[in-house]
Amino acid sequence: MLPGRIGSLPRIARVSLAAVLVSAVLLSTITGRSHAAWPHDPNNGNVPICATTGDQDYPTICSDGAGGAIITWYDYRSGNYDIYAQRVNAAGVAQWIANGVAVCTAAGIQVYPTICSDGAGGAIITWYDYRGGLADIYAQRVNAAGAPQWTANGVAICTAVNDQSSPVIVADGASGAIITWTDARSGPTDIYAQRVNSAGVPQWTVNGVAMCTASNTQQSPSITSDGAGGAIVVWSDLRNGSNYDIYVQRVNSGGTPQWTANGVAICTAANNQDYPTIVPDGSGGAIMTWEDLRGGSYDVYAQRVNAAGTILWLGDGNAISTAANGQSLPVITSDGAGGAIIAWQDNRVSLSDIYAQRVSPAGATQWTADGVPLSTATDNQQTPTITSDGAGGSIIAWNDGRNGAYDVYAQRISATGNTLWAYNGAAISTAYGYQLYPTITTDGAGGAILTWLDARNAVDYDIYAQRIERYGYLGDPGPSIISVKDVPFDQGGEVKVGWNPSYLDADPVAGIYEYRIWRSAPPNAASARAILARGVTSDPDDAARSGRFLSLPSSATTYLWELVGRQQAYELSGYSIVTATTSDSVGAGNPRTAFMLEAGTSTYPSSPHWFSAPDSGYSVDNLPPSIPAPFTAAYVSGATHLHWGENTENDLAGYRLYRGSSSGFTPGPGNLISAQPDTGYNDAGAAGSWYKLSAIDAHGNESPYAVLGPNGTLDTDAGVALLALARPSPSPASRTSVMHFSLPRAESARLAIYDPSGRRVRVLIEGPLNAGVHEATFDLIDDAGRRVPAGLYFVRLETPGRCLSARLVALP
Repeated sequence: MLPGRIGSLPRIARVSLAAVLVSAVLLSTITGRSHAAWPHDPNNGNVPICATTGDQDYPTICSDGAGGAIITWYDYRSGNYDIYAQRVNAAGVAQWIANGVAVCTAAGIQVYPTICSDGAGGAIITWYDYRGGLADIYAQRVNAAGAPQWTANGVAICTAVNDQSSPVIVADGASGAIITWTDARSGPTDIYAQRVNSAGVPQWTVNGVAMCTASNTQQSPSITSDGAGGAIVVWSDLRNGSNYDIYVQRVNSGGTPQWTANGVAICTAANNQDYPTIVPDGSGGAIMTWEDLRGGSYDVYAQRVNAAGTILWLGDGNAISTAANGQSLPVITSDGAGGAIIAWQDNRVSLSDIYAQRVSPAGATQWTADGVPLSTATDNQQTPTITSDGAGGSIIAWNDGRNGAYDVYAQRISATGNTLWAYNGAAISTAYGYQLYPTITTDGAGGAILTWLDARNAVDYDIYAQRIERYGYLGDPGPSIISVKDVPFDQGGEVKVGWNPSYLDADPVAGIYEYRIWRSAPPNAASARAILARGVTSDPDDAARSGRFLSLPSSATTYLWELVGRQQAYELSGYSIVTATTSDSVGAGNPRTAFMLEAGTSTYPSSPHWFSAPDSGYSVDNLPPSIPAPFTAAYVSGATHLHWGENTENDLAGYRLYRGSSSGFTPGPGNLISAQPDTGYNDAGAAGSWYKLSAIDAHGNESPYAVLGPNGTLDTDAGVALLALARPSPSPASRTSVMHFSLPRAESARLAIYDPSGRRVRVLIEGPLNAGVHEATFDLIDDAGRRVPAGLYFVRLETPGRCLSARLVALP
């Protein structure tokens, strides 16, 4: 019999959709579905993966390998159940067409898909398929862009007689997969498996290799990789005719079963053992867990088998929890150290709660006897799902009835058995209606992405998803860089980094204390010497305290970072800071400097902190040097002896001297007679030439020309094209600060200092000025000869019809 839309899932209270229908008045208050990225409100948020017409059911999920996930489900939008999928990236943005790409829309119905990564940003999906009238097994691969890669509507994995159902899948490590299922070709269901390669070609015997064809029924298979291109399959087995036991078999990459024919007995204790799940042990074997009725009520047991099929723990398994009233539906993940973490639904206090236990490679439980409570909130917590946190612990999610309707909650537990998130779990979705049957995958950064069946629209079931990061906050609490822009009208070396704050900036409990600004180390010899001298650390607090460079192995970039600034958090809607770059734009290109923001909740070590994605920009020297002056010449003994005053710019590179026959000649490579750092030149030859002299800085900016004719007079070209006021340097200033400004034409101008109230403090320059670049120095003395108080001041350049200003900070 074909299972109903929700009806065949494991033992959770069935939910009638009629129970969540509400009046038209209430319907008008339901939150809309559209969100641009991961929200952080469990009540009115979450990302809609598919919210089209008809029901969408039974979502399952795998990582996309880039911090996002791929989700598949079966879908009734066409009036017939089909298979669809959607990818959501690390930021929570759907990557494929709205409401998902069609994986299979063949005749008949297709239901209960399961999924694994293809190792290349896409996924392989398998399901059971009624296009031929009876249930068969099909599969399809979708690439990272959402395009199906194999035969339209899927490749046939098994079309043997009678029904094949309950397929589960694991990656084969070569962009293909191994699939196992229950198979009724011989009457009672057996266990079969098939490998399909990256091109969609089945690799083993047509219609699959038999894992077990023992008498009576075998059911509920679960599969994991053996680490060598094959797989290990565990199942529940009725061969003894009276109760279900647990058996396991390994199949190699060529499709040959490796252990005892029809499987190795893992547990043949009294009464039923059922619902096994399995993970690799990291050594070619596996650890499996199951619910076990040997004691009269369901308990949780586990067993380890090595690569040769040898049982490593107690006969019939090690007890994980034998608490009162029953424990069921265990799920398992690796602890990364040869052991495993197991979570289950627990009825020791009548209503079901969620508990977990870690078991060592030797089979010893590591935490509190009978498990650590993850949630003992009111009402029922059911159907746990689990993934590794990448740090020896795990993240477990479940259905939770504490609010009167089933919601989704989650908890992270450390390798030492400490719960790390909110007491009784962090709310993932508490939206209106029911949220059911969550499944989970890692986000690759210590958190997880979950998907579930969602009835918030009160009409039909949709698919939603949500990320929870490593500290238990929804979405991404990190800041995000808006821009890295050049500071205009300066001499380069700085950019303005602007960012959006963390959403926790204004949180009264977990509020952000400060932002750190990190700059990438350039890949040059000077940087390499600095890195060698100062050292590298992966701890941002240590890097900030010691001056070491910061390395973030989990980052998609390979930068080493150095701390260049801090900004205290003030609950603002946006922040910016001016900071130094490692190089400037030059004629040969625009070398970019990368920056990254870190938000932290305190200045103490090990406090929660979040990094932005890196962004980069380049700085430009916008100010040319001043005109060299005075510029003089004398003709003596067959040569014109030229001299000029020395420029004072810190970035001065030298001077260029050009010669022509008239005052209107255009300087260029053809009439350049000297490019030098010195302030004099002897030009041999007849007298009577015209000369033009410019200063050039390290970034290729050339000043306007000083012009010298045969009569020795000095003039300037109108070479400056804009009115500009540079940022005072330095600022803050303790003794003096220099102001550079440029005029596009000869005109009257005033450069003055004002305090924040608008009172004029000091006039630095006032009167007619030539076109070009000018300089003035403020010695922090006002017009009355007094030292100005410390604080903020404004430099104002005033010309007929225009006024520019810049900020200056005076230090005590």
